Amino acid sequence: MESGDGDGDDGKKHRIHLRPLTLRNAAPVTLHLLPCEVRVSRPAPVGRFFTPAIRQGPDGLEVSFRGRSLRGEEVDVPPGLVGYVMVMEEKGDASVGKQDYSEGSGSAELERDFDRFIRASASFSRFTLWGLEAIPGPDAKIHAQVRED
Repeated sequence: MESGDGDGDDGKKHRIHLRPLTLRNAAPVTLHLLPCEVRVSRPAPVGRFFTPAIRQGPDGLEVSFRGRSLRGEEVDVPPGLVGYVMVMEEKGDASVGKQDYSEGSGSAELERDFDRFIRASASFSRFTLWGLEAIPGPDAKIHAQVRED
């Protein structure tokens, strides 16, 4: 897999390897897709700030976040598929190591072929999609992406 988003590297393409064994061990989680942008990329104690008291309203799910009314709906991953939360490994992260390759397969050579590595940190079969003041509805961009795949 190649990535050309740059990620701060002047548009340089990177060869990215998915650690396949992490897909088997990815614990299920509850996900919420919020209508906001977070301009940092680091771990955050989200559970300390977003512990929703979700209510079932007449037209769908309702919650308040930082004084704003959010309306939401549950979105299922299509049958036969699983969603994964992926994280980029830090350089030198030995927590996953070379376990993806069988003994004698030349793992050191394979490791050098990739610039970056990603692993699954969690899995999901559904998530809650939130909108400001209104339910996102069937025309929401995420619905189109879920249907395409």
